[in-house]
Amino acid sequence: MDASIEIISKVWAHPDADRLELARILGFQCVVEKGLYMGGETIVYVRPDALLPLEPWAEEYRKYSPKRIKAVKLRGEWSEGVIVPLHKLPVDLSGESIGADVAAQIGVTHYEPPVPNELNAIRPLPFGIPKTDEERWENKIDSMPWGSPVDITLKIDGQSWSIYYNLETDEFGVLGRTLEYALDSENRYSVHLFRSYPNLKQQLTDYCKKVGKSLVIRGESYGLGVQSSKNNPHSKLNPNIAIFSVYCITDRKYAHKGDPLYFVNVCKDLGLPTVPILEADVPLTQELVDKYSIGIEKINGQPFEGVVVKHANGSFKIMSKAYDSLK
Repeated sequence: MDASIEIISKVWAHPDADRLELARILGFQCVVEKGLYMGGETIVYVRPDALLPLEPWAEEYRKYSPKRIKAVKLRGEWSEGVIVPLHKLPVDLSGESIGADVAAQIGVTHYEPPVPNELNAIRPLPFGIPKTDEERWENKIDSMPWGSPVDITLKIDGQSWSIYYNLETDEFGVLGRTLEYALDSENRYSVHLFRSYPNLKQQLTDYCKKVGKSLVIRGESYGLGVQSSKNNPHSKLNPNIAIFSVYCITDRKYAHKGDPLYFVNVCKDLGLPTVPILEADVPLTQELVDKYSIGIEKINGQPFEGVVVKHANGSFKIMSKAYDSLK
């Protein structure tokens, strides 16, 4: 969700700017002009990684976020996203409920990194397989599993892909974020996969037959030439892959922490590398969230995009605000 109807839950003084204040929406913090809001107002909140439209109402906001909305530090405090009063919009949203997705109504879209032209896509994601999208923790502030044991995994800044085997149709395939790609041509989704793991198709096929489930293995390719950026440490490494989740087509759900098909278990059985697990079985606290959001800027001496927190009932991501501000 890129833009929704929300309530400003709190407004308080900026510690280092007399003319600015801080506002809280869900788990996000925004720097705002002093006296503009009191708290309790219903507004449209546009999240980080959204693109504002080329419309008159968005011009004043596009001055600060011409390419995409991202976290920025203003006088020492993080500002995430854009607050838009309802009266500034060209459509009447007063009848919408709190939490309603209004991105399409106001022309806000999601930012996607530039993708080379693909000539070998064959169809959209099949068999109800979902896109690889983790929800940010700020959007889940009211349903966070505080106190529950979690695993903290490093979010690699690379190229995400999936491979699947469907028992019912005897099909194996390679997926990007939204499309399936032909197996008879090398592409950016399969290049690191099958060069490094040439028997992967047969391995996954045999494994699915063994456990009696149709599975999707989801991972990230990284290394030279993938998401190249001076601030991305993974783009400077030798090409490789790292698995971060397993989706069960048979049961139509992810295998979460504690499930026999949790990605760590499947990768151990198949001899595949996982994303780094930074902390395992630690209780989820606000201090832990703050640690990876604003508390540290580097892991092992390198900038990091963020982490994914995995628990028994799901997962969510914590983005490093320092890394986001550099992109």
